[in-house]
Amino acid sequence: MKPIQAVLFDLDDTLYDRIPAIRTYATTYFFRDFHALLKPIPQEILSDVIVEADGGPIRSGKEAMHALQRMLPWKATPPDWQQLMKHWFTYFPLCSHWTPEMEDTLRTLKQRGLKLAVVTNGQTAGQNQKIDTLGIRPYLDAISISGEVGVKKPEPEIFHHALSILRVAPQDAVFVGDNPVMDIYGATRTGMQAIWLRRYDRPWYGPLPSPPQKIFALSDVLKILS
Repeated sequence: MKPIQAVLFDLDDTLYDRIPAIRTYATTYFFRDFHALLKPIPQEILSDVIVEADGGPIRSGKEAMHALQRMLPWKATPPDWQQLMKHWFTYFPLCSHWTPEMEDTLRTLKQRGLKLAVVTNGQTAGQNQKIDTLGIRPYLDAISISGEVGVKKPEPEIFHHALSILRVAPQDAVFVGDNPVMDIYGATRTGMQAIWLRRYDRPWYGPLPSPPQKIFALSDVLKILS
């Protein structure tokens, strides 16, 4: 990999793992506010259902909420998907899990003199809340959120937005993400190098025949960039 000046990261399922966060949301906030509308269901099963309904990186939020309407044992007609979505956007950002691996990775990259940024799709308030819940804002030199920038990954403009704040050319930066299309395809078509974080043995898909670089843990970034 060519020498670089900056590392840009996706947020959800890259800097932090969504599945533990979804389980926290399910057993804390969703159970608290919706259990009276449900037939008896163990919290562990509720958590499993919400993880499955979320669908990982290939399912939209609206599709996930429709899945919750279908999959959970509601006593009567379930809440409409907009109500479920509002609840998700209000409470899920509070559930992001800090990990030593995440902080050690960011701290080490900063100590090496690299600029760091997050480029993420989502609502501005919710994504900012996740960043603050994780406690990583002090490490970041730029944050580009689609809700604020007005364009989503994989469009090049959102990547260029972060690069312009960093004052780094695309060829001098690398992007790390879990989504083959939004992250890896988006970054490479912008002119950046890219590293695919493969979580849970999820398959490769999208326009690129294979990932430029592949890792299985966030901290592996340090080895590739050493």
